[in-house]
Amino acid sequence: MKDIWVLKLLDRFSSIFTKLGIDYKMMRKIVQLKLTLDSRRTTTIMNNNNSDKKSRNQFTFSLLMYGFLGLFIAIFIFIPMPLFMKMNFILGMIIFMIMATMISDFSSVLLDIKDKNILMPRPVDSRTINAAKLIHIFIYLFSITASFSGLAIIASIYKYGILFALVFLFQLVLVSGFIIFFTSILYFFILSMFDGEKLKDVINYFQIVLSIVITVGYQFMGRIFNLFDYNIAYEPKWWHYLIPSTWFAAPYSLIFEGNKSFVFIVFTAISIILPVAAFVLYFKVITPYFERNLQKLSQNNERVKESKEKKVKRQRTFAGLFTFNRTENAFFRFTQNMISNERKLKLSIYPSLAFSVIMPFIFMANQFEKGKSFSQVMSSIRGGKAYLFIYFSIIVLGGAVTYINRSEKYKGAWIYKALPIEKPADIFKGAIKAVMLKLVVPVYLIITIIFLIIFGPRILLDLTGIFLSIMLLSMLIFKLSKKELPFHKDFATNKSSEEGALGLVFGSMAYCGGCAGIHFALTKIQYGILAYNIALLLLFILFWNISFKFSWKDI
Repeated sequence: MKDIWVLKLLDRFSSIFTKLGIDYKMMRKIVQLKLTLDSRRTTTIMNNNNSDKKSRNQFTFSLLMYGFLGLFIAIFIFIPMPLFMKMNFILGMIIFMIMATMISDFSSVLLDIKDKNILMPRPVDSRTINAAKLIHIFIYLFSITASFSGLAIIASIYKYGILFALVFLFQLVLVSGFIIFFTSILYFFILSMFDGEKLKDVINYFQIVLSIVITVGYQFMGRIFNLFDYNIAYEPKWWHYLIPSTWFAAPYSLIFEGNKSFVFIVFTAISIILPVAAFVLYFKVITPYFERNLQKLSQNNERVKESKEKKVKRQRTFAGLFTFNRTENAFFRFTQNMISNERKLKLSIYPSLAFSVIMPFIFMANQFEKGKSFSQVMSSIRGGKAYLFIYFSIIVLGGAVTYINRSEKYKGAWIYKALPIEKPADIFKGAIKAVMLKLVVPVYLIITIIFLIIFGPRILLDLTGIFLSIMLLSMLIFKLSKKELPFHKDFATNKSSEEGALGLVFGSMAYCGGCAGIHFALTKIQYGILAYNIALLLLFILFWNISFKFSWKDI
């Protein structure tokens, strides 16, 4: 194993660990091993961007990608606006990016119990193991934070000087402490209430929901301020006290602009006191109970047999309605089970699907203008064609068929060759139908209900046309993409380097834009939308019939 530079830095503080009763040499070995494994682990942001070369340091490469994203944060340093508002945006973006990364990847660090299962039977005390875990968490968090904010710190030195950069650096330490506490305390409450397999499911759904909340919250972060003709006015509201970025941005206005208003003093106090108190609380109170509850993850509770039998019966009935032979039926049920049971698959799919529901409303929110009441804006929206914003969602929904070629259990794909299946097309038919009915239809049904409430039944034909355009896009993507068996590849496999992948993305965007333009034009023609729907339906039937004409040699 390589002697990583951060461990050499850690050696300078070895005496402190020894005084705390920690076996420093053993702790160092454990941390070194964890960091080596980190270098081989694929982070969520890199899931679609990694090559299959084993020699590449995946974690280092992901940090470079984080640094590239940090470049856009650094640009904000040079935008002329009051410091409080500027730093609110900057720190808001940093908090969002780190939180999103922590939610998607931190569970593999924080909730890891493999080291205890291996080391506890050996002559290694729990204090040393816990210290190694905390050091690993600190290094992990520091690496991510430094990657996101490093360029912004350099830019702040150039723009405002060393003192500003030192305050910025101190704030990032506080932000990191707050993030680790916030993430841990939420996991702690979940660990307290559930155990075994149920706990793993709850954690998975919690990660999904929190990812969605952070993504949506980030979209509306800029609405704290009223921006009009480049005049930026900040009006304190009670709910601003609940937004972390406002706490951490206040000291810049207080120190460097001399703004000593009460609200900025309170925000500054919160930004220092709360993270420090949270950090102390985490180490003194949360950690002992947290570590104890982590052992629940190793428990495997049996699911309730009765509910499972009902689920299987319902699934068989449902599959019988949409499939036409035994092979298709079997892989319809197999795909639905995989989507339901694979936690990593759900974590990669569900946030995108949820964002596809939210996306049209983000664009519609831009119609809320200053000086207009809610009823006035809604009246204006109902009289227009804002429902066409749904076309932004079909980029995600139409590409749902590409989600199912990856799995944590990809090594079991040998079963495809072992089974006596003459026509591989039946496998794909069952899988695609399962994806559409399990993922796309429920999501689009939610969108349909919401838009029918807003616009009324007059857009029913329009919504039908948009759904048919999703179905057609799915078949176009399947037809043009490489034929790959469902769940046969690992998540770490390079998705972006696959032949034609980038072309399919831009092609999907062009397709959605073209459909939206045609749809808008046909709304001005009597029976235009009806003709549009018929044309889409016929095209879908055509592509469905021609897309499955392939053999095992084509896979």
